[in-house]
Amino acid sequence: MNSDYKAVLQRLREERVKLNLTQRLLCYRMKMLQSHYSRAESGSKRFSYNEMKGLCTSDVDIFYVFTGKKSRSGQEFMALREFGRGEILCYLNTMYLLAKTVRLVDRNRISFELVQKQLDFLQYGSGNMGNQSNIFYSVRNQRGYTQQKMADYLGIDIKKLRGLEYGKIRPDSEMVWKMYHLFEISPAYILEDDKGLWKELNYVLDLLENNEREMVIRILENEQELMRYCRLFTAGF
Repeated sequence: MNSDYKAVLQRLREERVKLNLTQRLLCYRMKMLQSHYSRAESGSKRFSYNEMKGLCTSDVDIFYVFTGKKSRSGQEFMALREFGRGEILCYLNTMYLLAKTVRLVDRNRISFELVQKQLDFLQYGSGNMGNQSNIFYSVRNQRGYTQQKMADYLGIDIKKLRGLEYGKIRPDSEMVWKMYHLFEISPAYILEDDKGLWKELNYVLDLLENNEREMVIRILENEQELMRYCRLFTAGF
């Protein structure tokens, strides 16, 4: 087992203990046997995609578990209940485009460079798991990799890669980690985890200097107001 993936499992256990969650309680959320959970947490098996989706419904911070990153300040941009996945992705895309624009004008803005690097996965388009529009195909296509080269990077055979690209196979926990470790693809993005994406949004906001953060939050708040009016407008049709 790779030492970095082992660190993912250690952070999972850390989160579970910190939140006073027993393995049994998590098994209920993840719809798996406790014996299977115990083996997966120890690294002798992998969590399935659906089991991880169940984990996303708990209080465990998926973004932290897979990346080891947390917001330093603990400040939160709005409340999670006010967002849907589409809205969070809109905010993340706004921050990504803003960071790229600022970097074009001023290469010395290191904080925006960090934001751009963290959100660079957004260049790959949709994280949906259907057909060839999913993240595995998008990464390979945009990087110009052959299926063999991509499969070699991921440590799998071409048959499994094709299954992942066409959505016939869902990534397990180690594969989600590999996509982050090798290509910095957000685990919350692959898992379509609203809470994880919201955690990531707050993390990238915290990468900014105080005056930069305040400016970006004002932009996001204006965007939120615009989206609210759009919902009201479309509801009338």
